[in-house]
Amino acid sequence: MRFGYDRIDKDLKGYKKNTKLVWEKISRKFERYPSQMQVAKAFLRLGISVRNKTAYCNKIELVPTKIAEALDVDRKVVVSAIEKIEEDEELSDVYRSIRPVAEMSEVSRILGYPVIEVFAESVEVGIVAGITSIISKNGISIRYILAEDPELSVESKLTIITNEKIPGRLVDDLLKVKGVKKIVISS
Repeated sequence: MRFGYDRIDKDLKGYKKNTKLVWEKISRKFERYPSQMQVAKAFLRLGISVRNKTAYCNKIELVPTKIAEALDVDRKVVVSAIEKIEEDEELSDVYRSIRPVAEMSEVSRILGYPVIEVFAESVEVGIVAGITSIISKNGISIRYILAEDPELSVESKLTIITNEKIPGRLVDDLLKVKGVKKIVISS
């Protein structure tokens, strides 16, 4: 019995299809402007939204000059990327809805919570379900989970923070989940 994971897998397939369409749209929109593409990807990765010709981190207005410095591009590139996003209704809707998410792995290490990093093939379906199922079947509570989009990250990575240490014997089980390439556990 898969405890409803078939439904989750189906939902993820729909997500992947929609995500692919958004990526295709972004790629087409910025194909002739690689520096603007860099800005658009950074906004998605960092959760920076675009509203009223301005970039925001939640309600905090971000200055194009500082964004440009951080991304090592010209300020005009940032302004142009924002304009391109806003001139496309679908992209505007996507970027207007983005919210930042805190990446808690370093903080968790400081606080003493174990961190599991799962490196996997991004095309495989059911990795999150398989990994979390193994953890929960062993009575370990998950405090935090973040799956990085492979389009935005160098590697496809799932970060899980738990309340207690992961026994070494579980690593072999975690590595058996289809698509998992490597497991890193730290505390």
